[in-house]
Amino acid sequence: MRTAWVLPGGSTFGAIQAGLVTALFEAGIEPEMVLGTSAGSLNAAWLAGDPSSRGAEKLRELWNSMRRRDVFPIQPVRILAGKLGLSNSLMSSHGLARWVHRTLPYRRIEHARIPLTITATDINSGDGVYFEHGPVLPALIASCSIPGMFPPVRIDDRWLVDGGPAAFMPISRAVEQGADRVYVLPCGGTEPFEPVEPERGVGSIATLPPPKKPPKSISGLNGDALGAAMASAARLDMQLNSTRCELHVLPAPSIHGLSPYSFAHSGALIEEAWRAARRWLPTATPVPPGPVDIGGNPVVATEAGVDGRGAEAADLTTR
Repeated sequence: MRTAWVLPGGSTFGAIQAGLVTALFEAGIEPEMVLGTSAGSLNAAWLAGDPSSRGAEKLRELWNSMRRRDVFPIQPVRILAGKLGLSNSLMSSHGLARWVHRTLPYRRIEHARIPLTITATDINSGDGVYFEHGPVLPALIASCSIPGMFPPVRIDDRWLVDGGPAAFMPISRAVEQGADRVYVLPCGGTEPFEPVEPERGVGSIATLPPPKKPPKSISGLNGDALGAAMASAARLDMQLNSTRCELHVLPAPSIHGLSPYSFAHSGALIEEAWRAARRWLPTATPVPPGPVDIGGNPVVATEAGVDGRGAEAADLTTR
């Protein structure tokens, strides 16, 4: 069976994937191709350069060394311009580009040791764009260009943004490329997780109830709506492909209550993701046919549509 790893987006919660890949390598499960979206595209690119336990160790080191200033530099003038509608982004992507250029050991996608696919979204057509050859840096920056946070990236005649809206979880693309077995490595799940240093006003997120009211800000509401749309599309992609391949979705720690722009909990998230995957792997079963939640678990139809597990899907995507 040809094995693919699919790495969805998740901003700073991409650290979770570093723990998941470590557990997979320890279990003897190695990728023959990797496909990534947004933060997952960065992890996919780093792993494609060294798809081994040594590469997983390097990935953990990279996430533990990341700092907010490397990726999300505070630029007051630019933020003000964005708030006033004079700019289409709050931050420059130059810091992220410098970080990727410094840490990635190859410059073209085809120079990776295993096939690599980087996803982005054409902002005009809404189509998914899949980079499988050519310069790796602009493709990665486009894939990570969170709308509103970073500016769109022009490649050829297209303006591109974060791959999440068009291909948050590119399982279908993996199957089209010949994958018979697909492992999805999410950047958030339902496993209890208690931050080492809780955010202000937040205790153990394992005991926090899901929010009952919509966000109060326009940007927060837009972000949640986009997250819900991506989660819904991902569930349909899982349902479509559960009969086309052996599909697995790894467990991951809950990210509820954590900031997607802080690296403070990267080390703890890596550790908890590794533990969760190790517990899950000995008895792992493929995603079953039929409707599933964002974790690949079957859902039962009710008068309201789906059960409570489907309702929490948006919380597992980037927010």
